[in-house]
Amino acid sequence: MKKSMRFVCLSVFLSLMVTSCTVYHPQAVDIPLINHSGDTRIDASVGASMWATLDAINLNATASHGFNDWLTGQVHVNYGGDNWYGQVAPGFYYPLGANSVIELYAGYGYGGANRDSDDDKEKFSGHYHLPFGQINFGWHDLTGAHFDLGFGLKAGAFIPDYEYHKYNSDGTEDLSKYEEYKKTNMLFEPQVMFRVGSKNVKFNVKAGVAIMSDWMNDEANGMLYDVFTGSVGLTFSF
Repeated sequence: MKKSMRFVCLSVFLSLMVTSCTVYHPQAVDIPLINHSGDTRIDASVGASMWATLDAINLNATASHGFNDWLTGQVHVNYGGDNWYGQVAPGFYYPLGANSVIELYAGYGYGGANRDSDDDKEKFSGHYHLPFGQINFGWHDLTGAHFDLGFGLKAGAFIPDYEYHKYNSDGTEDLSKYEEYKKTNMLFEPQVMFRVGSKNVKFNVKAGVAIMSDWMNDEANGMLYDVFTGSVGLTFSF
């Protein structure tokens, strides 16, 4: 895919089907702030991602649980019609006081994206692996409104395998236009979250950005990724 090429897409949110045309977007994963044994969080949200304009809407779900006084784990999935992602991450937590906690996770993510042009003459598809580590820090259940504020930083290796194909009017592939992107990038993904509500049900807002270490060189072949994701949803605590 040449640098002069730019994907043009219209995000549609109809029932459970949403579409986008992004290689990667920051993931709206919950920052749970697990703080005691048996602590369980279920997070459900809708996220919107953008590069220069809005081009991805995803449904997100995260489940987190404290297994004992230090061990925790998390599972996350999201879906956006023609993009999808899932990750698992065991970790541990350490309360720093009555209302503050730090979490450390080591995880693995796998996702992908695909897109066909309206006339089926251009096809883009692929997937990626994402081993990562993440640190979270924040405060929970502040004031009578049970206010939570958390910060997270994910760092990992984005390992892509994407291909672009172009087809002639007779249906044959134009091999001179074939492109691929398989260069590993270091990924840095800071995120901020706040929640407010009752002890068991809270409204949440999250925002995150993605920074790729070497995406803008010639090997990216004009393939784009979203740099910002914002989401809103509900968090249930048990």
